[in-house]
Amino acid sequence: MIGMFKCGDRVRLSEGGQVMSVTGVGPDSTGRPTVWCAWFNDQNVHNTSSAMCTSLRLSTKAQPIPSSGSN
Repeated sequence: MIGMFKCGDRVRLSEGGQVMSVTGVGPDSTGRPTVWCAWFNDQNVHNTSSAMCTSLRLSTKAQPIPSSGSN
């Protein structure tokens, strides 16, 4: 299951939620297959988290890149 994801993939939780970018894949400290992700929320705050592979699915929906607010 862990080979299903790679860095740069866009994923989301199986239940829905924000589109996230995969930043790492591998076993966690207990040996469970884990995917580490990063995303920006609606207020442009950077977030990171990890999830078990079984709770994620690949996302085909493109998400706009947050602007820095300066042009």
